Amino acid sequence: MERPLAIILRPTTIRDIIGQSHVINDDGIISRMVKNQFLTNLIFFGSPGVGKTSLAIALANDLKTDFTIFNASVDKKEKLQKIINQQDLDKKHIVIVDEIHRMNRDKQDILLEFLESGQIILFAATTENPYFVINPAIRSRCNLISLEVINDKEMYQGLKKIIKNLEHKLEIDDEAIKYLAELASGDLRTAINWVEILMKLYREDKITINTIAKIIPDAKSRGSGYGEEFHDLKSALQKSIRGSDVNAALHYWARLMALGDYETLMRRMLIMAYEDIGLANPTIPPRIFHAIQSFRQVGMPEGRIILGLAIVEMALSEKSISAYNAAEMALNDVKNGICPPVPKLLKDTSYKSATKLGSGKGYKYPPNYENSWVEQQYLPNELKDQVYFLPKNSSKYEKKIIEIYNNFTKKNNKL
Repeated sequence: MERPLAIILRPTTIRDIIGQSHVINDDGIISRMVKNQFLTNLIFFGSPGVGKTSLAIALANDLKTDFTIFNASVDKKEKLQKIINQQDLDKKHIVIVDEIHRMNRDKQDILLEFLESGQIILFAATTENPYFVINPAIRSRCNLISLEVINDKEMYQGLKKIIKNLEHKLEIDDEAIKYLAELASGDLRTAINWVEILMKLYREDKITINTIAKIIPDAKSRGSGYGEEFHDLKSALQKSIRGSDVNAALHYWARLMALGDYETLMRRMLIMAYEDIGLANPTIPPRIFHAIQSFRQVGMPEGRIILGLAIVEMALSEKSISAYNAAEMALNDVKNGICPPVPKLLKDTSYKSATKLGSGKGYKYPPNYENSWVEQQYLPNELKDQVYFLPKNSSKYEKKIIEIYNNFTKKNNKL
C-alpha cells in the first residue's frame, strides 16, 4: 500500500523541520542536545500539525539512538509493556509516545516505573496542556518543549522546498503556494495533504489559486491581486476601524468579503475588538464573538448582514489600547527574565506545614475590610513601583471604572 505523502516527507533530521526556530536555532535546546549528543526525557506540546512527532523522530535520528513509536490512541497496554521489556539495559532506547494525553493512568504508570530506572528515554507528544493530562510524576521527569504554530512565511518557505523536491514535479505559481500556506493556518500536515492531492490529480496542469479553489471547500479565487494585496486589505481594515472611519472600514471589509476567506477576516475582527477597542467598550469583544458564531450558523449570503453590523459597531465605538499595552509590558518583563520570587504573604498555604515556611504570613484578607480592599504590597520588592496599566481617561467607560476604583480604594496615588 502506498504511504501518504506526509509520512514519506517526514523529516529525518532537525535540519528539515519547518518552523520551531526557537528550539532548533543554534542556541535552541534541541540543537544543543544534538550538538552535545545529550539524551533526556521530553514532552512536546502544541497545536495539531505543528510537527511534534516529526521533531521527536528527527531528534532521535540526530542523537543516533534507536526508537519505537507507541500511539496512545490505538496501541494497547501490552504493546507498551513489550516495547519496554525488549530493551537492553546497557543500551539507550527512546520510546516516542504519540498523543500521550490519550493514555490512561495505568499506562502512564508503566512508563513511570521505567523512567525511574533509566531503562527508556521518553519523547512524548500531545496537543493538550501537559499540566492537565500527564501524570505529575512523569511530567516532573521531563523537559517541556512548547512548539509554536508555523507562521505563514515559514509555511510558504517549507511548502516551496517540499514542492521543489517532489519526485513528480508540479507547475505551481508562488501566489498559489502562498495561498496554500495561509489556508493551512499553521497545520503542516493539512498543507502536505493538499499538495498530495495536487500531485495526484493535477500533475499535468499549471496550478493556480483557481485550481486550489476546486479542491479546498473554503478556498475562493482571489485573482491576481492576492498576496501582498490581501494583507494590505486586512491592514487597511484594521487601521480604518482604529481611526473610526466607518466608510473606509466598510469599503475594505466589502473587498475582503468578496475574496471569500471569511475565517481569516473574522479572526482579524476578533483581534481588533480586543486590541483596538478594549476597555473603552468591553461589550464589543463578546458581541463580535457572537456575530462570528452567528455567521457560521447562518452562512452566506445572509451572514453578510451580521458581519456588516459588527464592522459598523467597531468603527463607531470609542477606542483604547491601555489594556493591550499593559499586557505587553508585563509579558515583555517576564520574557526578559524579570521574575522575582513571589512575596511570602502571597504564597500558597493549602498544604501541610506551609506556615512553618512563612507562607501567607502577614496576608490581609480583602473581603474582611471596607469595600473589600486593604492596602498591602502584592508585587515583589524588586517591582514594587512598577506600573503596567496606564488608563486612557478620554473613553467614558474606562474613565468611569478608574474613578470607581480610586474611590473604593481611597488611594492618594490614583491611577
